Amino acid sequence: MLKILRLEYLLNRRQILIVLAIFTAYFAYMVSRIDSPRVFVVSTCIMIGLAMPFTILGREDKFKTSAFVCSLPVRRSTVVLGKYAATWAAIGLGLGYTLLLAAVFPFSKIQVAEILTARSLFVALFLISLIFAVILPFTIRFGLVGIIILLVGFQLLGILALILSHVLGGANNPLRVFIRAVAGGLRTLLTHEATPGFLLALLAVGVAVSAASLFVSRALYVRRDF
Repeated sequence: MLKILRLEYLLNRRQILIVLAIFTAYFAYMVSRIDSPRVFVVSTCIMIGLAMPFTILGREDKFKTSAFVCSLPVRRSTVVLGKYAATWAAIGLGLGYTLLLAAVFPFSKIQVAEILTARSLFVALFLISLIFAVILPFTIRFGLVGIIILLVGFQLLGILALILSHVLGGANNPLRVFIRAVAGGLRTLLTHEATPGFLLALLAVGVAVSAASLFVSRALYVRRDF
């Protein structure tokens, strides 16, 4: 496993530096514009959850590094586990780097102490685990094509939701109901009292979703041809 992680780092060093530069510019702008810790947590989770799988795994598909890794004497299930471990490590470093930027930039409007709470950290990890649990199986199995499939699928769902909203109309059309449900869910996550039961529930769901995603990815990657 350590050899796989080291290989992931060696193959993606340049990409990591590029992402780091983009992150610095993006979050420098974010911390100077956003003064709400809740909005900052959600926007950070979306950015990190989407950027890590797309940039790292997309680059692997572009330069055919996955074929090289699979030519080594290592099981594909171990390769997939290494990709998940590398992605989570990158996500953890990304969160830490984001908090560092919010703390050191003199024009930052974010109070880091308001983010460094058990609830904010657990919610951040929970949201990121949901995002990349959906994305990683597509990118691991299909590479860049998987990203396109995922984006096209979301676009088609959006078009279908808009059509239904125009046909049904009213305040209870599916699109508005979905938006209200998502907004209500995020509001509950970000305002719920940080009881041990709530935090353990977030952790349990996040671990379960990640484990299910890993299981699906391993099954798909075994069938992938290079």
